Amino acid sequence: MDTITLNIKKSPAVFLKQLAIWQLIFAFSPLLFVALLPVEDTYNQWAIARSLTFNFAWVLLFTTVQIVILAVVFYFWWISYYVVTKTQILKQREGIIGSEPLGKTYAITNIDVKQGYLGKKLNYGTLIIYTSDQSEPIELHDVPETRQNRHLILNMVDVKLASQALPPANPPLELIASGENQSVEFKASLQWDYRQETRNKDLHEPIMKNLAAYMNTVGGALLVGVDDDGQILGLEPDYKTMGKKDSDGFELNFNNSFNKMIGAENRQYVGVSFHTFEEKEICVLRTMPADDPVFLTHKGEEKFYIRTGNSSQPLTVSKATHYIQTRFYSG
Repeated sequence: MDTITLNIKKSPAVFLKQLAIWQLIFAFSPLLFVALLPVEDTYNQWAIARSLTFNFAWVLLFTTVQIVILAVVFYFWWISYYVVTKTQILKQREGIIGSEPLGKTYAITNIDVKQGYLGKKLNYGTLIIYTSDQSEPIELHDVPETRQNRHLILNMVDVKLASQALPPANPPLELIASGENQSVEFKASLQWDYRQETRNKDLHEPIMKNLAAYMNTVGGALLVGVDDDGQILGLEPDYKTMGKKDSDGFELNFNNSFNKMIGAENRQYVGVSFHTFEEKEICVLRTMPADDPVFLTHKGEEKFYIRTGNSSQPLTVSKATHYIQTRFYSG
């Protein structure tokens, strides 16, 4: 039976570690306090000194503060935990603070585990969760049984919900103004090499790589004719390298490369449109998530890419196998 909700309480080792730190701080604070101030003389002037000696009062105060520290540290450890459902990841705090949404479960592309020396010994650590709709990863700190919880969360990723994480179809100028991010990528050209000032068909590969990564996650937009800084360069240099020197020739060139490197059966997931700004034409490639895994073939080598944050990353065979099973064939 599939897990509907996963509640992850922070490791008890974290409570003990925080308690030890605060107790250690408090243990030395009174000594410094007594050394710097005439605490005992001041106390002896109070009426209560006739009923309680200074030493007894000091032990009573010291014990009370220790109990308060214990209660406060336990309280904040107890009320804070993570909740993972089929649709979202929350940081939950009981009481007036409430919950804080961290991200969408169905947009998860990969999860890394980070553990320090103590975490390895006591089996807890941080889960670094990469999603296709956020540029920065989500971090779940102090998670017990880290690798087991990583596995449980990955099994909750529901590919049928992935379309809900699609980036909005904003106009090209808005995409350029927002800059490169998890769902938007800029490429200066399709095959014109600005450094060598000549045609270079190897430049097809980074474009196809990003399109494959978008299809394997939740889609995105790739703008050709725009540099990394958002400056519109236009497609004229590309047009000069083609037999038909216009947008039709560009699309024909793109289709030939796409069919060879990704496959004609996946062309249905990419929409091609051309737009003119500042008297310069650019191409916008809007990509939908694919129904089946998409592989990139380049120079006889086949790779599987996913979108993690604002970059496209290849997965090893073992990780690709697990991701494909989770993203495309689970449930």
